[in-house]
Amino acid sequence: MCTQLERYKNFYGGNDLVRRIFRFDVRYRCRRLQEMLKEMRIDCDGARVLDFGFGRGELLATFPASARLRGVDVSPSAVAAAREDPRFDRFVEAEFATVPERDFSDIFDEEFDLILSSHAIEHVYDDAALLHALHSRLAARGHLVLFVPIEEPGYIRYHQRNYSLQSIQEKVLDAGFEIVLAEGSMQINGHLWKLLTIPSRRDWPVIGPLVDGLRLVMLSLLPYAAVRLLDGLLDGLGFGPRQAIVVAKRRADQGSSEK
Repeated sequence: MCTQLERYKNFYGGNDLVRRIFRFDVRYRCRRLQEMLKEMRIDCDGARVLDFGFGRGELLATFPASARLRGVDVSPSAVAAAREDPRFDRFVEAEFATVPERDFSDIFDEEFDLILSSHAIEHVYDDAALLHALHSRLAARGHLVLFVPIEEPGYIRYHQRNYSLQSIQEKVLDAGFEIVLAEGSMQINGHLWKLLTIPSRRDWPVIGPLVDGLRLVMLSLLPYAAVRLLDGLLDGLGFGPRQAIVVAKRRADQGSSEK
């Protein structure tokens, strides 16, 4: 099996317009992130924001121009693409850097008001070490926001582990955080679709990309409000979520971060 660096070294860059159009799940995370921050009355004006595993930078690009952005990723192509991305020209600060697969000491040595990580923690070799590293960089009144896939063991072979909504909360608590919000979502992306996308998850030639493309096109036609409504209906019928969202903060008995 290839390493995460080998898999994602040249994964990003180029013309991503088509991918952005059909990545309904990424659009959902962007919308839900800003919705949650507003609901929790977290002011993002001038906020210091870190995104671990920022990929194409979609979450970071949703913040106001006054925010001070930092992004780290294992992929050199992600960093190179972000540094050339005109979306980040409007920000007061926007810096991007690579981070080794097994060493989190190279993450920006700063305090952050908001730390994000979207569908990245399942890729790292030591999730506890990552969470402790992020905890040490979170400001006393800051928040951590995690988006994590919920899947069966072995469903995606290059993921290091799988999580449930409960198990990711336990990991976060063990790292010294206090849970502010935890919810399941993306029920519409599971079950029947899970069976149909097995060819793409197993890297079958031709049929794999074809089926996954069909899934993305069909689900991308649904507006955000419809996804939220359908998720709620499926949840009421007993269909489990395919994504966990966890918002956490430092425990009340802890002071400023210590690096």
